[in-house]
Amino acid sequence: MNDLELVRRLDRRLVDDYRLARNYCLDVPTFALVHLRSIAHRLTTWLGERAELEFHSKNLYDRIEQLARAKVIDMRLARKLHKLRGDGNKGAHPEKYHLSLEQLVQLAGKSVKDTARLCAEVFPLLHPDEAVPEWQFEPVDVVAGRELCYRAVMEDDPEAQYLVGLSLKARSLMQQERARSYALANDGQIPDLSDARRVLEQAAYWFRRAAQEHPAARFEHGVALLNGYGGERDPQAAVRLIAEAAEQGVADALALVGYFYLAGSQGYGQDPLKAEHYLKLAAEQDQPEAMANLGVLYYQGLLGQPDLAQARACSEQAALAGYPHAQYHLAVMLFAGEGGDADPEAGLSWLRQAAAQHYPDALADLAQRTLDGDGVEANPAAAVTLYQEAIQYGRLPRAMFELALAHFDGEVPERDLATAGQLLHQAFLHAVPDSELAEAIWQLAPELVAQLDQALAQASEQRDDLLQARARFDSAGYPLGHAP
Repeated sequence: MNDLELVRRLDRRLVDDYRLARNYCLDVPTFALVHLRSIAHRLTTWLGERAELEFHSKNLYDRIEQLARAKVIDMRLARKLHKLRGDGNKGAHPEKYHLSLEQLVQLAGKSVKDTARLCAEVFPLLHPDEAVPEWQFEPVDVVAGRELCYRAVMEDDPEAQYLVGLSLKARSLMQQERARSYALANDGQIPDLSDARRVLEQAAYWFRRAAQEHPAARFEHGVALLNGYGGERDPQAAVRLIAEAAEQGVADALALVGYFYLAGSQGYGQDPLKAEHYLKLAAEQDQPEAMANLGVLYYQGLLGQPDLAQARACSEQAALAGYPHAQYHLAVMLFAGEGGDADPEAGLSWLRQAAAQHYPDALADLAQRTLDGDGVEANPAAAVTLYQEAIQYGRLPRAMFELALAHFDGEVPERDLATAGQLLHQAFLHAVPDSELAEAIWQLAPELVAQLDQALAQASEQRDDLLQARARFDSAGYPLGHAP
């Protein structure tokens, strides 16, 4: 039998989710990954029922851990369930993980195969009196994408329209990322986002078509109106649509309403109690951004006193869900011993995981540690690469400044004063006005630019590059632009 029949034999209730994931892993990989996560959730529910285990939480992470502690599943199976859960979170929020469309397609295809293997391993636990059937994986094809477009256009199918919108939105976000990276690599020129905007306008169109009948499309339509994706911006209508989707239980909408109450934005007054309510509802659906924001709420003590232990627990859950922002925040807490014992080794592990997902602050922190040999072996060349990635993925001004200083101070293998000057100026332009970083750059610039003047006086081979870098500063060495 093939993998679809295997899933049907395991439990017919899984077939729809698995078939959808198979059909759309090449065309709408984000959608496929979310449906595979849904399979993991159902499997944990049925395993718990068979073991007569009462779950303490709706959260998938908690359920997997509870099954492992009760020895219903072994640690190997728990890791596989966590992997499926983490892949699903990447599908739900690809922009947070800086994955290209090609990487998402590859991830979804692998995750479909992993899910089939997982079903085979779970089979004897749910059907102890039956032998695991002989099966083989049947390769996926591209027919589903054409069928999806037909349903969206010719049958006016809201689900198909929503999926087309998701596919176009993911493609646009990837195009934006590539355009910005290219512009930054070419002396910070203004990125050409015209193609990405056109694709995003198409996504907004399909979300609008499906919004009336499809709760998740209603949320996406609201986000489009909030950000002006389709050339139309209507914050009032956007907030109403997002609130309606939240009331219908859409996890991303619940998380966003929770954030609105947390930050006091988009017409919502700051209300930590309501923020906690909505964020918890989203977190129960394994929404990692909601878990991370719960950590922020407890960390900042918005309900009274800071609860660092609770903040650390929430950050850990979101980190284990693969959310890079939470992995970074957890690393910071572990290094500082906030909310529990200090654990530099674990902190470094989470920092590396966040950096591996291109989280800019994690890349910059790891770069600094790698340059200084702080907890890791000193490796200036590797530090330069990490700083460059922090700049590429986040246009992080502190990474620009620290890398500029490393060049000026001769701490890198190939010292380049022209590059140092360009980075210093970019850091100043990208820094928040009146911030400590902007002030530090302003104060240090004349001393550092003096090195450019000295190199120019010595008729360096890089004279043209040095002149271009020096032109970014005034005669006294202060950066041209807005002073702090």
